[in-house]
Amino acid sequence: MAHNLLNHIQGKNGSRWAQFIRETGSENLLLVAIDAAKYTHKAILTTFYGDILVKPFEFDASQTGLELVKTQIHSVKEEYGLTEVIVGIETTGHYYEDLVRKCLKAGYRVRVVNAATTDQERKALMNWSKTDNIDLMAIIQSLINGRGTSSELSSGNIGVLQKLTRARREIVDERTSTQNLIRMHMDHVFREFQGKSVWENGKRKHVQPFSKLFGKAPCYIMKYYPHPSDIMGLGEDGLRKLSIQENLKLRDSTIKCLIDFAENSISQPKQEVQADIYLLAQKLDRLELLDEQIKQLEKKIEDLFLETPGAIILSVPGIGLVTGAEFFAEMGDLSDFDHAGQLIKLAGTNPIVKQSGGHRPSYYGISKQGRRTFRNIVYQVGKSLSVNNPEMRERYLALKDKGKHTRQAYVAIGNRMIRLAFSMIRHQSLYRSNHENYALVNVLSNKLRSANVTRFYKKFVPIDSSKSA
Repeated sequence: MAHNLLNHIQGKNGSRWAQFIRETGSENLLLVAIDAAKYTHKAILTTFYGDILVKPFEFDASQTGLELVKTQIHSVKEEYGLTEVIVGIETTGHYYEDLVRKCLKAGYRVRVVNAATTDQERKALMNWSKTDNIDLMAIIQSLINGRGTSSELSSGNIGVLQKLTRARREIVDERTSTQNLIRMHMDHVFREFQGKSVWENGKRKHVQPFSKLFGKAPCYIMKYYPHPSDIMGLGEDGLRKLSIQENLKLRDSTIKCLIDFAENSISQPKQEVQADIYLLAQKLDRLELLDEQIKQLEKKIEDLFLETPGAIILSVPGIGLVTGAEFFAEMGDLSDFDHAGQLIKLAGTNPIVKQSGGHRPSYYGISKQGRRTFRNIVYQVGKSLSVNNPEMRERYLALKDKGKHTRQAYVAIGNRMIRLAFSMIRHQSLYRSNHENYALVNVLSNKLRSANVTRFYKKFVPIDSSKSA
């Protein structure tokens, strides 16, 4: 009996799983669920029908622990005459990655199960199962129901790019936290430095000395002259002299604003805020280090990204260097996908449809049963394109006119970019735009160093000067 691989209720992934079950025979399968953690993992061995063959046991997160699991698997296979081993592992932080590699190397079939999937199974199991090992039971139930993916971890340039972009995002988050702490300390040291409200002609207006708080000039002043008394001690002449010496490029309006705010500040005397001044200097040093680390990471990301076929999406207005690199890295190797819809499911940004009887279907959310890091960047890409890409901006406004929430519209535009990127990368076709202001060289020059603009042209433009996505 022939079975259509594209005609399954769970799509291609479900088709492959069903075909494997039919060919192997469910009675020949050994299911192994592993609950990954930092130091101590936990596992359970069952049949395909949920019969427990080895009760939940713990093993250490090292080679000795893995050997214990392999021994248990071998023993059970021999005793019950089982032929295939299916290992289900939930995506818990990064702790699951080594387990996936080792189990694949041992010849086991690995199913990586998303946390959102096991959460649904966990809720169902709460009604009838003991709570001690509920996580393991949820993973087993997910395997029985054909959930999870057999996709391997990213490797090669894509794997390295994924690590670099994720590391950059972590450092950017740390930088944001550091900036917030700097703002807090400045509130104690010199409250008005970040601006204050003034009234002109009976109307309130927010005035601030600097348009950007973390530019060169404000950071220098916060570090060496943070208190109102320091500003008053310098005076207008002193600030002008300092500006020339340190190349701060302070405007006269900025200098006068600083003097005025310092004269009328409500901050405490300098000796009362010494702790904040000390911590402020530390945070500013930390901020400088983080800025440099991000700068170096972005250079590495740029050079590596241009070695991959995914760099062609930089021809899309609104897709920046880091955003594009992160987007491609989270997409991963496209060779295992037949169409873009599978990638949208991988991200978990596919809409959930509700329909009953003769009623019209309603789309009330996204599944979230995909890779969280991929889903996050899809949203960010959609947000960027909705603002910076003329064609995508029109689509975004059309969605808003239809009553879509802003976040829904961003996700829809992000999904649109998945489809576009899939086609561009597969066919190595450049972005085509009818917008009058679009010029590829201008788009690239705003994203890449000049040498890498040349690299881009050599790699993509001669190959495909006539095709388009």
